Amino acid sequence: MSMSHTYSRRHALWLSAGLLVACRDRQSSADASAPLAPPSPPTPTSTPSPALTTAASGATPSCIETHANIEGPYYRAGAPERSSLTDPGVAGVPIDIQGRVTGLDCGRGLAGVELDVWHATHDGHYDNDGTMHLGRERFLLRGRLRTDAEGRYRVSTIVPGRYLNGPQYRPAHVHVKVRARGFAELTTQLYFPDDPYNDIDPFIHRSLVMGMEKAKERALGHFDFVLRPA
Repeated sequence: MSMSHTYSRRHALWLSAGLLVACRDRQSSADASAPLAPPSPPTPTSTPSPALTTAASGATPSCIETHANIEGPYYRAGAPERSSLTDPGVAGVPIDIQGRVTGLDCGRGLAGVELDVWHATHDGHYDNDGTMHLGRERFLLRGRLRTDAEGRYRVSTIVPGRYLNGPQYRPAHVHVKVRARGFAELTTQLYFPDDPYNDIDPFIHRSLVMGMEKAKERALGHFDFVLRPA
């Protein structure tokens, strides 16, 4: 933000700090609808796909309960059981997200845990209209899958687009509900490293940023969920 040369340096620093605090503390009860005319991002001025900008280690904070995050208004119960969320003709950068689900001891993985996953299309829209496809209700980019005997999961989908939440974009994110017998249900979101909107989003928690690797044909994200007992 540019300042008039007549302002003192002390005044400029005080005002800048106030704006940062206001941005950090602003809260909202739910995600907003998809954008109609997107503004330019804050910085950098270009916004490459977040899944392809960083090759990170993929290390999830160990033995720490996974931080909860808002559900948002776009959850729909009854998504089909499938590990691939894409349908024929769905555009977007392919990505696999994988990891493990454990308890607070981070020991043996939890088998049979249900992950209910949903997210926006590549251009920042959700399928909330209950569109019928081939005689069935269509659940675009939504699905439920379960962990294997070692507590591992893998979901194939596309990188979601960003959308406006009030006057600013939310960073790209994937919604997840994790349900395991004997453990508290977790509702959270997974984020992408180096997304230019991470620093100004009022909902993000840094522990929810996935590790990311580059692959020849598709991106690969990694995140381990840690659940607390019910």
